[in-house]
Amino acid sequence: MGAFFVVLVVGQLAVGGRASETATVTGDEPFYLLTAQSLASDGDLDLNDEYANGEEHRFWDGSIPLWKQMEPTPDGRLLAPHDPGLPVLVLPAYRLGGLAGVQRFLVLVWAAAMALAAALARRAGAPEWAAVLGAVAVGVGAPGVVYASQVYPEGPAALCVGLALLVASGGRPRPLLLATSLVVLAWLGVKYVPIGVVLGAAWVWRFRHDRRALALALLPVATAGAHYLWWHLHTFGGLTPYSTNVVWAGEGTATILDRHLTLGGRAYRLYGLFVDARFGLLRWLPAAVLALWGLRRRTALHGAVLGAAVLLGTFVWITIMGWWFPGRPLIVAFPALAVLVALGAARLPRTAVLLSAWSVAIAATVVWQARSGGIYLAVNPFDLGLPLPPREAFPDFRHFTAKELLLSGSWAAAIGGAVWCTRGKAEGEGPGRRGRAGLATGREPSPSAVHATPSP
Repeated sequence: MGAFFVVLVVGQLAVGGRASETATVTGDEPFYLLTAQSLASDGDLDLNDEYANGEEHRFWDGSIPLWKQMEPTPDGRLLAPHDPGLPVLVLPAYRLGGLAGVQRFLVLVWAAAMALAAALARRAGAPEWAAVLGAVAVGVGAPGVVYASQVYPEGPAALCVGLALLVASGGRPRPLLLATSLVVLAWLGVKYVPIGVVLGAAWVWRFRHDRRALALALLPVATAGAHYLWWHLHTFGGLTPYSTNVVWAGEGTATILDRHLTLGGRAYRLYGLFVDARFGLLRWLPAAVLALWGLRRRTALHGAVLGAAVLLGTFVWITIMGWWFPGRPLIVAFPALAVLVALGAARLPRTAVLLSAWSVAIAATVVWQARSGGIYLAVNPFDLGLPLPPREAFPDFRHFTAKELLLSGSWAAAIGGAVWCTRGKAEGEGPGRRGRAGLATGREPSPSAVHATPSP
């Protein structure tokens, strides 16, 4: 519960940061909110009357009129090009408190996701202090503290992933909880379906001998999946909601998917998601590097979830450098990241404390500057300055020059060398062994103790 309350309190303090110079919310946020307004006022997804009646002014404080992110469907409806899961989820909070109510509710959801991450870290073998440290560093650090209250589906999706991980790694199958998590995840965004597939496949393999559990999970998932496909075809005329977007209006599902799924020319994103000078996760959350020391056999599923998010950000997302705060493609996998960071912290406690403190200092500066007008979260957070690491130390993948190649190689060599030099501290992880005792106490085991204990 410690992680829950810390993330909840800090996240609430972050509410109110401006996304752009002229508006509190920007990017996709207004259209999730406008859909929630439509559900509240007339119970449908058609935004024609909301625009006609100026209902966007309930949350839109921009200096220009709210633009239209969508083109009308053939029958004249205006549908936001997003799945409706998030507007449905936040509808009660929107009715009660408007934009601020939605933001504060989403912070609560994010805190729950990080509390689950702490529980998952304990289950994976991290001592309590490391589990809390990992969940707090990831949940309170940037970009977590930013997306905690921004009106995007990333936070609720992370909660669904945390729940599915809890079931897939537990001793009891809990099929209905798994099914609910995966179905809600899909309704939050079609882009999360591949991650749901990874989690569902892992659960099926783990409980493959429990036929009753398999039936109780697969039947509702299959039924919900059939309804999901039918609803999208009926509502949007395709398998995704993107067909109403002004960019792809009138395009078929195959064309839209082809535009998104690109295998060539994007391989740099596999590491650019972490080391890019503007959007790289390690620049904003230095503690994330500890995840490398948390990878082990028992965290294979957590690594697979994070890897799936990386692959989606690399080959499916149109851009990782969008009109949003850095790190967005990876937020859905932050419960898995927190587990890996917690286990890395248990192996390197002193290093973990320093990196976590640095990460929290960056996040605190982001929150302060976003609330005071020093930066705008979707526009120029890269101008933050100290304590953010210097931009010159990272490759800028808007350009491909010798500098980018050199810096990329330097980062790979530095991180690989650090892992190699500390490899002895990563051994002896079995329960009841001396190496595990070092994890339980938070002390880095001596080389003699480590090498006296065989790896599993």
